[in-house]
Amino acid sequence: MNKFLLSAIALLTCVCVYARDYSIKVDTASVPSAAKEVLVQRFTQMLEAGGHTVSADGQEIFVYGEVLDRMETPGSISQTALSVVVKAVCGAVEAEFPLKGVGEDEADAWLRAVKRLLPRSKEAQKFVEELK
Repeated sequence: MNKFLLSAIALLTCVCVYARDYSIKVDTASVPSAAKEVLVQRFTQMLEAGGHTVSADGQEIFVYGEVLDRMETPGSISQTALSVVVKAVCGAVEAEFPLKGVGEDEADAWLRAVKRLLPRSKEAQKFVEELK
């Protein structure tokens, strides 16, 4: 019983030492507002899966996006295809997430692209590990 209690205390101490508070700031000049909410949700899921918490007064993670390629499909119902990269920076830790999305307009394509950002992807897990 004592070994179990000692192990539980050691595990709790490790979690408390490595867990940190973060706040997520998305640059709305480079990312449409509809996609901003999804980005905050995805990064929150990433951090919580890694044992971190998200709060308003935590260390800031800056998230911004950049359009790498843009295509318009011809026809009566035109669609916009975007190839974007979402970058996250927290101190010296930086990560890039390449994404693609197709939608009715650029904002819709952005939204569909950031929905493809998976919190359990290899890039996301690597980013969260580097934060520790």
